[in-house]
Amino acid sequence: MLDLGRYDDASQLLARVVAAEPDSSRAWCLFARAHLGAGRYQPAVDAANRAVSIEPGEEWPHRLASNALMHLGQHREALRAATEARRLAPSFWQTHVCVAQAALAASHPSVASAAATEARRLAPDEADVHFLSGKVALTRGDLPAARDHQERALAIDPGHSGAMNELGRIRLRKHDTSGAIRHFISAARTTPGEHIYSRNIDVVILRSISRMIYLFVLIALGLIWVPTIVHVSRFPFAMCFTVLLVATLASFTIMVVRLPREARPVVRRTLRTGRVLTALGLAVGGVAAAFAAVTLTPEKDLPQMLPVAVLITFGARLASTARLRAPLSARHPKGAKALANGKPPRRP
Repeated sequence: MLDLGRYDDASQLLARVVAAEPDSSRAWCLFARAHLGAGRYQPAVDAANRAVSIEPGEEWPHRLASNALMHLGQHREALRAATEARRLAPSFWQTHVCVAQAALAASHPSVASAAATEARRLAPDEADVHFLSGKVALTRGDLPAARDHQERALAIDPGHSGAMNELGRIRLRKHDTSGAIRHFISAARTTPGEHIYSRNIDVVILRSISRMIYLFVLIALGLIWVPTIVHVSRFPFAMCFTVLLVATLASFTIMVVRLPREARPVVRRTLRTGRVLTALGLAVGGVAAAFAAVTLTPEKDLPQMLPVAVLITFGARLASTARLRAPLSARHPKGAKALANGKPPRRP
């Protein structure tokens, strides 16, 4: 049941098992793993600690506790539990990976790097080892090493969705939006239950929209000064707003067309959300108001109106950015299902 992702069913069965055999450390560990899979992190910690009290010399319950504590944001405690697991089983590569994960969460990159190096020495052909090593390298800013590790992880396990996701993050660091979305789509298709992958696609799209708004407002700020500098007539100046708007929309359309076909429904879904529509309305409306103010102001009063128009434009930019930066929703099940194309996860 656990391997199939049926965590609730497994929890119900294991609850009966631990009730019948309360001194079974393995049963409590399996119970903790079921809670972890279902996202019940505090019960997972409690079950893992119960296993520790029964078999204090076993490393597995410490690793389970560390994983759950990381999800709860208790990074120091997670690192402490992972370190204890490594002390108990220093020859297990899993304990070193656990330490590296907890150290990354606790912002101890040197500890994470040393643990990842030892994990690679113990298990050079394990995909998870290279996946974690790539995350450590990305934290250090070593993009070539991060890419090499994730590509090695995929060579060992072509269905490793975590490595696909990390390659997308690396592409983002290189400002390759299209390449990043391709990797995120592959990760979401491989493991549709992991909603973080579809959320990553939303983040990339929102970042692209934010960049588009920034360029739109920046160009508008430059155009606002045109009537004062070259004394152009009002009608051609007003047409500049239309040209700018059309050019911005054309640029965004070209970017969307270059995306993988599977990403386009996600783009349309994101564009229809209230946060994006509001942000676009604030940006376009603010710039339109600034252009209208400059167009309708007599030429002799332009020096007084220009600062007001600039403030309106800046305000539109700040308001739209604040709207786009509102927290994403926790889950996007529709997007995950759309990206999965009905295929079962290759890596449960």
